[in-house]
Amino acid sequence: MTGQDDFSGFLQNRFTRYEARRADPPAGTSRAAVVLVLRAGEIEPEALFVVRATHERDPWSGHVALPGGREEQVDQDLMDTALRELREETGLGLHRHEIVGRLDDLHPVSSHIPRIAISPFVAWRPRLGGVRRSVEIDGHFWVPISELESPARRSFLTLQRDEDTFQFPTIEYDGHTVWGLTYSIVENFLELLGGAADRPTAGS
Repeated sequence: MTGQDDFSGFLQNRFTRYEARRADPPAGTSRAAVVLVLRAGEIEPEALFVVRATHERDPWSGHVALPGGREEQVDQDLMDTALRELREETGLGLHRHEIVGRLDDLHPVSSHIPRIAISPFVAWRPRLGGVRRSVEIDGHFWVPISELESPARRSFLTLQRDEDTFQFPTIEYDGHTVWGLTYSIVENFLELLGGAADRPTAGS
């Protein structure tokens, strides 16, 4: 059995024991889904992040994010939404059996963003083709899991909104800042993984 097989089994075991919290948003709330895509890096698993394109009407314009978007009528369910958006944004065509689990739904309440409930999924494919740029993303990067966990990568982002000052925890990597909803999803995933001591490396 390879390290990749070990990591796949490890993930499946973690999700088997995990019951994700589901949002129950009020009527009129949009639904969306994102996917945390994992691949086998040279030494350990790596996670895919995208940089959203700059659009005036997008409240997450230019932010680091996970591939994903709003549910559409063509989608069978929110997993379909996540996979369709992944394909449209990055060109990566993953399948339902490569979704290893679901994380906690997010239902942010803020006057600065639209009413929306977000369902995050996690996908694992050891070997992935290249990520292409689309009208929805300006770039992408991969981050080893140990770098997401590293205290040296942790910082804070201070934002001024009207007369209030807010401070948000961040992960800083290669000039990119992971914060907000994406940070919350990553933290949820790292908590599910547990400590690194007994975790398969899944290097390529």
